[in-house]
Amino acid sequence: MDPMLFLIAVVTAGAITLAVLYIYGQIVNPRRAVEMRLGVNKDLELRPTGILRSQRSRFPLVGRLPISREGREQLQQELDRAGLRWRVQEFLALRVGFAIGFALVAALLSRAALAPVATIMFALLAMVIGWMVPRQYLSRRRKKRLVRIEELLPDALTAISKSLRAGTGLLQALAFAADETPEPLGPELGSALRDLQLGADAIGVFEALSARVGSPDLNIAMTAIIIQRQVGGNLSEILANVTNTIRERAKIQREVRVLTTRQMLQANLTAALPVGIAVLFIIISPDIGRTLINTTVGNIALAFAVACEVAGLYVVRRLAVIEV
Repeated sequence: MDPMLFLIAVVTAGAITLAVLYIYGQIVNPRRAVEMRLGVNKDLELRPTGILRSQRSRFPLVGRLPISREGREQLQQELDRAGLRWRVQEFLALRVGFAIGFALVAALLSRAALAPVATIMFALLAMVIGWMVPRQYLSRRRKKRLVRIEELLPDALTAISKSLRAGTGLLQALAFAADETPEPLGPELGSALRDLQLGADAIGVFEALSARVGSPDLNIAMTAIIIQRQVGGNLSEILANVTNTIRERAKIQREVRVLTTRQMLQANLTAALPVGIAVLFIIISPDIGRTLINTTVGNIALAFAVACEVAGLYVVRRLAVIEV
């Protein structure tokens, strides 16, 4: 039997297994979460990551990856902040599957056109890219969700402040804001409200909400509420002042985003310049292109150039990040 066909069969079977396990988890996890909240399996315990879920791994091999406990907890927090009801093991299994799949596809596509050493290097590069793809998806989804939450937060705080000014309690004001606020902030407020109704400590609930969402603006609001519960004061006025502060921060952030967008565009054009010149040289002189593709030295030079290009883009994008 051809070893390559056997490898393809193994990877395909693994991908199907992961898909079946993921679908099973999506069906079972909601009912399990309800049972845990009702105390069917264990006592209720408040955790910053939100709804209690069993951490028993369904992927024992993935669970042996060299990732510390703190790293796994941080990854679970990022999954919660992205709005993904996945476990750490499921996400790591997805990354492993992408890495193996990308490497396999790269090896199949390049073994006929590249030298053996270049094929191995290309497969390793594709494996790294496949490992990073789910992480980039998680990061983009988390940032997009955070932006949406920060857009909805001033209106939600205004709703809470008005409800308090009308004479209602904090629970009623929080329930009103949760009903009136769209996703994703509305369900987060509703989750905090359910924890309060179940008898959890208010300070712990607000701290957990702030940690679960990961928004600096929400952290300011939750800190104000916690301080007010400890020392007293007019909460409606405090939230009104916090809302004004958040709106001013959002205005400054928009101005900074406008200023950095131009620099990012210039960086992208500068990064695209050597690629365009290389393509032009290959079109004018095909011998150069064959040297890069058909020789080991050319493959190494090409891989080094791509690595430098990616590293330069990463550094420029990191420098363009300005905290407000």
